[in-house]
Amino acid sequence: MKKANTTEKQAGKYKGFYTAIGISILMIGAACVYAYQVTNETNEALEEGMSQIAEMTQPTTNFLAQTYDNVTTTQPDYNAVVGVKTDVPEETTVVETEEAEPETESLPEAEVEETPASEETISHVLVMPVDGEVAKPFSNNELVKSETTGTWQTHNGVDILAATGTPVRAIDNGTVVEVVNDPLWGICVSIDHENGIVSRYCNLSPSLELQEGETVESGQTIGVIGDTADMESKMESHLHFEVKKGGSYIDPYEYVRNG
Repeated sequence: MKKANTTEKQAGKYKGFYTAIGISILMIGAACVYAYQVTNETNEALEEGMSQIAEMTQPTTNFLAQTYDNVTTTQPDYNAVVGVKTDVPEETTVVETEEAEPETESLPEAEVEETPASEETISHVLVMPVDGEVAKPFSNNELVKSETTGTWQTHNGVDILAATGTPVRAIDNGTVVEVVNDPLWGICVSIDHENGIVSRYCNLSPSLELQEGETVESGQTIGVIGDTADMESKMESHLHFEVKKGGSYIDPYEYVRNG
């Protein structure tokens, strides 16, 4: 009897357990069914909303596209579009008027003083007095030994070798200022060229006919080479030629060559 009661208690215990499990399963199933239904309804609502949005936006899009086509293909009058009527003024003719020139008092023409024409510039064409080799150059204040006297002294000119009787030319235009028979340099002729330059030609022949005060031209013959310069009598036949500038001796060869 006692054993039968125990068995009944155990059976009642298991029956309550299975009942609880069954209820739980039913509740889970009901929840799943509910969630499924809610999900379907939500999806349908979303689809319906998207469709409505598409239908609402489609006309706008078409309208914008049509408007863009109209704008790009035609250019309507702005005033006609907005409904504003404006009066276009008639073209007016602009009459150009010449500006009156201001009156200016005429001024008397300035008297132009005529200036006398400048004196003709003298052209100095320099020529060598004779053609030949320079046997003894200009010493430029340095002492050199004389072949004739054997003494040391300055050589203030150049000695140009040329045969006796060779014509001697004036190096430039000028005036004869001196014709002398120097005891050392023999027959000498000095010419003032009116530009601070004075040329001197020594060891000439006494046969010259040139006189002081005469004017000569560049290249004109003023005499011939002789043997009257005792100072250089031991040298070959030559012309002793000197040039002064502002009263000081300069290299005559360089002056004629370089102008």
